[in-house]
Amino acid sequence: FLWLSSEGVNNLFAIWTDLRNDKHNKLFGARSTDGGKTWSKNILVYASPDGNICECCKPSVVMKGQHVMVMFRNWLRGNRDLYLTESFDGGHSFGEPAKLGIDSWAINTCPMDGGGLTINDDGAIETVWRRKLNIYACRPGQPETKLGEGKNCTVATVNHQNIYAWTNNGNIICSLPDGSQKIIGKGMLPILKSTGDGDVFCVWENDKQIEGYILHL
Repeated sequence: FLWLSSEGVNNLFAIWTDLRNDKHNKLFGARSTDGGKTWSKNILVYASPDGNICECCKPSVVMKGQHVMVMFRNWLRGNRDLYLTESFDGGHSFGEPAKLGIDSWAINTCPMDGGGLTINDDGAIETVWRRKLNIYACRPGQPETKLGEGKNCTVATVNHQNIYAWTNNGNIICSLPDGSQKIIGKGMLPILKSTGDGDVFCVWENDKQIEGYILHL
Protein backbone atom coordinates (compact mmCIF):
# COMPACT_ATOMS: atom_id res chain seq x y z
CA PHE A 1 0.00 0.00 0.00
CA LEU A 2 2.51 2.53 -1.29
CA TRP A 3 2.11 5.64 -3.46
CA LEU A 4 4.73 7.88 -5.03
CA SER A 5 4.72 11.43 -6.39
CA SER A 6 7.16 13.92 -7.93
CA GLU A 7 7.11 17.69 -8.33
CA GLY A 8 8.43 17.21 -11.86
CA VAL A 9 12.19 17.53 -11.37
CA ASN A 10 14.24 15.63 -8.77
CA ASN A 11 12.07 15.80 -5.65
CA LEU A 12 10.00 12.74 -4.80
CA PHE A 13 7.85 11.71 -1.86
CA ALA A 14 6.73 8.16 -1.07
CA ILE A 15 3.94 7.30 1.36
CA TRP A 16 2.84 3.92 2.74
CA THR A 17 1.10 2.11 5.60
CA ASP A 18 3.46 0.62 8.18
CA LEU A 19 3.19 -1.78 11.16
CA ARG A 20 6.59 -1.10 12.72
CA ASN A 21 7.20 -0.97 16.48
CA ASP A 22 3.70 -1.82 17.76
CA LYS A 23 2.00 -3.76 14.91
CA HIS A 24 -0.55 -0.95 14.51
CA ASN A 25 -1.11 0.56 11.08
CA LYS A 26 0.44 4.01 10.74
CA LEU A 27 1.35 6.33 7.88
CA PHE A 28 5.05 6.61 7.04
CA GLY A 29 6.88 8.51 4.31
CA ALA A 30 10.29 9.30 2.84
CA ARG A 31 11.81 12.01 0.61
CA SER A 32 14.25 11.93 -2.27
CA THR A 33 15.97 15.01 -3.71
CA ASP A 34 17.99 13.24 -6.41
CA GLY A 35 15.33 11.54 -8.52
CA GLY A 36 15.08 8.46 -6.32
CA LYS A 37 18.77 7.54 -6.15
CA THR A 38 18.84 8.07 -2.39
CA TRP A 39 16.11 8.48 0.22
CA SER A 40 15.74 10.22 3.55
CA LYS A 41 15.18 8.48 6.83
CA ASN A 42 11.58 7.25 7.12
CA ILE A 43 9.32 9.68 8.98
CA LEU A 44 6.07 9.06 10.82
CA VAL A 45 3.44 11.12 8.99
CA TYR A 46 0.44 10.10 11.12
CA ALA A 47 -0.59 7.64 13.84
CA SER A 48 -4.24 7.36 14.84
CA PRO A 49 -5.01 8.05 18.51
CA ASP A 50 -7.43 5.11 18.30
CA GLY A 51 -4.59 2.75 17.38
CA ASN A 52 -4.80 2.18 13.62
CA ILE A 53 -5.47 3.85 10.33
CA CYS A 54 -7.47 1.73 7.87
CA GLU A 55 -5.55 -1.49 7.23
CA CYS A 56 -5.81 -2.05 3.48
CA CYS A 57 -6.73 1.28 1.85
CA LYS A 58 -3.86 2.70 -0.19
CA PRO A 59 -2.80 6.26 0.69
CA SER A 60 -2.25 8.90 -2.02
CA VAL A 61 0.31 11.68 -2.36
CA VAL A 62 0.77 14.62 -4.75
CA MET A 63 3.43 17.35 -4.81
CA LYS A 64 3.69 20.90 -6.09
CA GLY A 65 7.02 22.46 -5.26
CA GLN A 66 7.54 22.12 -1.51
CA HIS A 67 3.83 21.48 -0.95
CA VAL A 68 3.18 17.76 -0.26
CA MET A 69 -0.41 16.56 0.16
CA VAL A 70 -1.26 13.11 1.54
CA MET A 71 -4.72 11.51 1.63
CA PHE A 72 -5.51 8.36 3.60
CA ARG A 73 -8.44 6.52 5.13
CA ASN A 74 -8.40 7.02 8.88
CA TRP A 75 -10.08 4.92 11.59
CA LEU A 76 -11.47 7.10 14.35
CA ARG A 77 -14.38 6.38 16.70
CA GLY A 78 -15.45 3.50 14.46
CA ASN A 79 -15.58 5.66 11.32
CA ARG A 80 -13.39 5.04 8.28
CA ASP A 81 -13.29 8.40 6.55
CA LEU A 82 -10.75 10.01 4.22
CA TYR A 83 -8.37 12.58 5.73
CA LEU A 84 -5.86 14.99 4.20
CA THR A 85 -2.58 16.08 5.77
CA GLU A 86 -0.21 18.65 4.24
CA SER A 87 3.45 19.59 4.38
CA PHE A 88 4.79 22.96 3.23
CA ASP A 89 8.47 22.11 3.70
CA GLY A 90 8.94 19.32 1.17
CA GLY A 91 7.76 16.55 3.49
CA HIS A 92 9.95 17.27 6.50
CA SER A 93 6.87 17.84 8.70
CA PHE A 94 3.11 17.50 8.34
CA GLY A 95 0.18 19.31 9.90
CA GLU A 96 -2.83 17.88 11.71
CA PRO A 97 -4.98 15.84 9.28
CA ALA A 98 -8.42 17.21 8.36
CA LYS A 99 -11.41 15.06 7.51
CA LEU A 100 -12.78 15.25 3.97
CA GLY A 101 -16.52 15.63 3.46
CA ILE A 102 -19.35 16.17 5.94
CA ASP A 103 -20.81 12.73 6.64
CA SER A 104 -19.00 9.66 8.01
CA TRP A 105 -18.86 5.94 7.33
CA ALA A 106 -19.15 3.71 10.39
CA ILE A 107 -17.94 0.27 9.29
CA ASN A 108 -16.18 -2.50 11.18
CA THR A 109 -13.98 -3.68 8.31
CA CYS A 110 -11.61 -2.19 5.77
CA PRO A 111 -13.34 -1.31 2.46
CA MET A 112 -9.99 -1.64 0.61
CA ASP A 113 -10.66 1.58 -1.29
CA GLY A 114 -8.30 4.53 -0.87
CA GLY A 115 -9.70 7.01 -3.39
CA GLY A 116 -7.85 9.47 -5.60
CA LEU A 117 -6.04 12.77 -5.14
CA THR A 118 -4.67 15.41 -7.51
CA ILE A 119 -3.92 19.12 -7.67
CA ASN A 120 -5.46 21.16 -10.48
CA ASP A 121 -3.96 23.80 -12.76
CA ASP A 122 -4.99 26.54 -10.32
CA GLY A 123 -3.31 24.85 -7.36
CA ALA A 124 -6.54 23.59 -5.75
CA ILE A 125 -6.59 20.12 -4.19
CA GLU A 126 -9.13 17.73 -5.74
CA THR A 127 -10.18 14.49 -4.03
CA VAL A 128 -12.46 11.58 -4.91
CA TRP A 129 -13.36 8.68 -2.64
CA ARG A 130 -15.94 6.06 -1.74
CA ARG A 131 -18.38 6.06 1.17
CA LYS A 132 -20.68 3.04 1.38
CA LEU A 133 -21.87 2.36 -2.19
CA ASN A 134 -21.30 5.88 -3.50
CA ILE A 135 -18.45 7.87 -5.06
CA TYR A 136 -17.96 11.44 -3.82
CA ALA A 137 -15.71 14.33 -4.84
CA CYS A 138 -14.73 17.40 -2.83
CA ARG A 139 -12.07 19.95 -2.10
CA PRO A 140 -10.73 20.19 1.46
CA GLY A 141 -13.09 22.09 3.75
CA GLN A 142 -16.02 21.85 1.32
CA PRO A 143 -19.06 19.53 1.28
CA GLU A 144 -18.83 16.42 -0.86
CA THR A 145 -20.68 15.97 -4.16
CA LYS A 146 -22.02 12.55 -5.17
CA LEU A 147 -20.81 11.39 -8.59
CA GLY A 148 -22.43 7.98 -8.77
CA GLU A 149 -22.35 4.46 -7.37
CA GLY A 150 -19.23 2.30 -7.41
CA LYS A 151 -15.76 1.77 -5.94
CA ASN A 152 -12.02 2.15 -6.70
CA CYS A 153 -12.16 5.76 -7.90
CA THR A 154 -9.50 8.01 -9.39
CA VAL A 155 -9.20 11.64 -10.57
CA ALA A 156 -7.11 13.72 -12.96
CA THR A 157 -7.23 17.35 -14.08
CA VAL A 158 -6.55 18.85 -17.50
CA ASN A 159 -7.24 22.34 -18.84
CA HIS A 160 -8.69 23.39 -15.45
CA GLN A 161 -11.22 20.53 -15.59
CA ASN A 162 -11.68 17.40 -13.48
CA ILE A 163 -12.15 13.91 -14.91
CA TYR A 164 -13.14 11.01 -12.65
CA ALA A 165 -13.22 7.24 -13.16
CA TRP A 166 -14.41 4.31 -11.05
CA THR A 167 -15.70 0.75 -11.24
CA ASN A 168 -19.36 -0.23 -11.08
CA ASN A 169 -20.75 -3.71 -11.82
CA GLY A 170 -17.57 -4.63 -13.67
CA ASN A 171 -17.62 -1.52 -15.88
CA ILE A 172 -15.08 1.32 -15.96
CA ILE A 173 -17.12 4.53 -15.66
CA CYS A 174 -15.71 7.95 -16.61
CA SER A 175 -17.32 11.20 -15.47
CA LEU A 176 -16.46 14.05 -17.84
CA PRO A 177 -16.26 17.81 -17.17
CA ASP A 178 -19.64 18.44 -18.84
CA GLY A 179 -21.32 16.16 -16.28
CA SER A 180 -21.83 13.25 -18.68
CA GLN A 181 -20.70 9.72 -17.89
CA LYS A 182 -19.54 6.97 -20.24
CA ILE A 183 -18.48 3.33 -19.98
CA ILE A 184 -15.03 2.93 -21.49
CA GLY A 185 -14.42 -0.76 -20.80
CA LYS A 186 -14.70 -3.76 -18.51
CA GLY A 187 -12.44 -4.34 -15.53
CA MET A 188 -11.35 -2.86 -12.21
CA LEU A 189 -8.88 -0.55 -10.45
CA PRO A 190 -8.70 2.34 -12.97
CA ILE A 191 -6.03 5.05 -12.80
CA LEU A 192 -6.27 8.39 -14.66
CA LYS A 193 -3.28 10.47 -15.75
CA SER A 194 -3.10 13.66 -17.79
CA THR A 195 -0.83 13.33 -20.82
CA GLY A 196 0.09 17.02 -20.69
CA ASP A 197 -1.33 17.80 -24.13
CA GLY A 198 -5.01 18.09 -23.24
CA ASP A 199 -5.80 14.37 -23.13
CA VAL A 200 -6.27 11.96 -20.21
CA PHE A 201 -5.17 8.34 -20.26
CA CYS A 202 -7.10 5.74 -18.24
CA VAL A 203 -5.50 2.38 -17.50
CA TRP A 204 -7.04 -0.56 -15.62
CA GLU A 205 -6.91 -4.31 -15.05
CA ASN A 206 -9.24 -6.67 -16.91
CA ASP A 207 -9.01 -10.48 -16.70
CA LYS A 208 -5.30 -10.42 -15.79
CA GLN A 209 -4.47 -7.97 -18.58
CA ILE A 210 -3.80 -4.22 -18.57
CA GLU A 211 -6.05 -2.16 -20.81
CA GLY A 212 -6.17 1.55 -21.56
CA TYR A 213 -8.25 4.30 -23.15
CA ILE A 214 -7.44 7.86 -24.21
CA LEU A 215 -10.00 10.54 -23.39
CA HIS A 216 -9.81 13.46 -25.80
CA LEU A 217 -11.06 16.63 -24.12
